[in-house]
Amino acid sequence: MSHLLPQFPGLLPKWMLFVSSMAVFNAVQNLTTVSLTRRIYSAQPSLVSPLSARTFGTWTFLSAIVRLYCAYNITEKTIYDVTLWSYAIVIFHFGSEWLYFRTASPGAGLLSPVIIGSISFFWMFAQRDYYLGL
Repeated sequence: MSHLLPQFPGLLPKWMLFVSSMAVFNAVQNLTTVSLTRRIYSAQPSLVSPLSARTFGTWTFLSAIVRLYCAYNITEKTIYDVTLWSYAIVIFHFGSEWLYFRTASPGAGLLSPVIIGSISFFWMFAQRDYYLGL
């Protein structure tokens, strides 16, 4: 089964695969129910509609595809940078929903994507020269 994993050194490509897999799960649940999405936007859960959850699920599925592609093509500058930006967008989105729009509140629903997004962003930023050979 190890031949199915990204064939690059280090743990970052495998992390990208793991995060992508979790995003697929998250996308499916967003497309089928609003219950977990309301946990993220727990300060104002009534604002989470089936439409907004499906839109969020579609966005999450797109992010999963970008990160999956990066896991297997981590030495490609364009995909590396697009993936890095995807994590910056995650941090900005959830940060603004918590601090500016006040729809999210600290808790497992919010902290999970913020922590995963932050770890991934800073890890990718720190390893950029290594994987891109710059």
